[in-house]
Amino acid sequence: MKIRENLASMAAAMVVVAALAPATAAQAQSNEEKLRSMAQFYGVATYALGANERCDLLDAGEYRALMALRDTLSGDLSRATTKEVFASLDHAARAQAEWKACLSPRAHRQSWTHIENARLIAHAIQAAPATMSGDPGECQIGMIDKLSRSDWTIVADIAARRHAGPNRASFDAMQKMFAGLVDTECARAGKESRLMQAGFDLLWHAEDNARADGGDGTGKSPGSTLAGKYRPIIIASEMGPWRLRRGGFTGSLGRDGINTYRLVERGDADTAFITLTNPGLFRDPNGRLLFSQKGRWTIRLKGNAPGVQLRLGDGTIIPFSKRSGSGSPGLGSSLFDMPKAALAPLSGKADATDVQVAWQDDAGKWALFQGVGRNPKPVTFTLGQLREAIAWSTVPRPE
Repeated sequence: MKIRENLASMAAAMVVVAALAPATAAQAQSNEEKLRSMAQFYGVATYALGANERCDLLDAGEYRALMALRDTLSGDLSRATTKEVFASLDHAARAQAEWKACLSPRAHRQSWTHIENARLIAHAIQAAPATMSGDPGECQIGMIDKLSRSDWTIVADIAARRHAGPNRASFDAMQKMFAGLVDTECARAGKESRLMQAGFDLLWHAEDNARADGGDGTGKSPGSTLAGKYRPIIIASEMGPWRLRRGGFTGSLGRDGINTYRLVERGDADTAFITLTNPGLFRDPNGRLLFSQKGRWTIRLKGNAPGVQLRLGDGTIIPFSKRSGSGSPGLGSSLFDMPKAALAPLSGKADATDVQVAWQDDAGKWALFQGVGRNPKPVTFTLGQLREAIAWSTVPRPE
């Protein structure tokens, strides 16, 4: 089958919804019509994801919804089209070229229509499990998580708040359509839904930000079971309210490498961190190396280390300044920062320059901090990776 048009107007996806929802259930549309509808949704999703790289447009739940939609549709579209046609349906690169920075809604109305349509689709995906015919509590999200229908009702209420006006009919129609897709996913062997991850991330994000002072404007929890989940909710309480995490996983658990967030607060707040560990629990210090929006470097340790230093791949050693410290190496605490004068030479270093972090014990011996995981390796990152992370976290915001 061929798709003869290259989605001249992605706003047409909203028009397609009315026909797509009932037709999907009745299997009445022709294959080419279904394929065209899928391509339109795919184009809207990829466009918004691309624009979001240049402008802070999407929050955690919206981003995950569009990622899930893109990934869900890509298999069928790639099999039903030629390689060239499938590549032409991905508008991420086009959006990044258009959105070199945030565009004015007044001067670029069509570009903003694409983003508004994408958000509407994302919110409908988030709300879908609340109206699925099967029991959402029996369907797995990711490796281990499941949410009851009462939790999904909370998700749907949050998502629907943004569409109380003229868009409500489109929202309701798409919610019903995506609920059918979730039912289909959950009926398969394994009873797992990729689309359900969007609502889960929305709820986790809301509960996390509720832990921060003024996190959601009220500081009040949505009241879901995730509020008391066994996994620690740590990001907002330590870094402040956030909008989006860089990378495929948007939950609150730290991972190896540079963890980067777009924060609600703009200024010089800490916006990225690297977890620093040691094999000797309660014996050696553990903590985080934090990077601020303007390039400040800070190390906070659970454990009192006499000294900490950066070790660059070219042999350069840059010591941190110790600001405070008390207790033992395993059970105390200490704070270090990098003076601006010491950071200045880094600006002239190549992106490929490797960086490691070492700490000193009471006997004067130095050891490298480890990352996270079952078999952690010494923390290593490049200056280029850090520069990209800070640039991503500080992209401009819409007017």
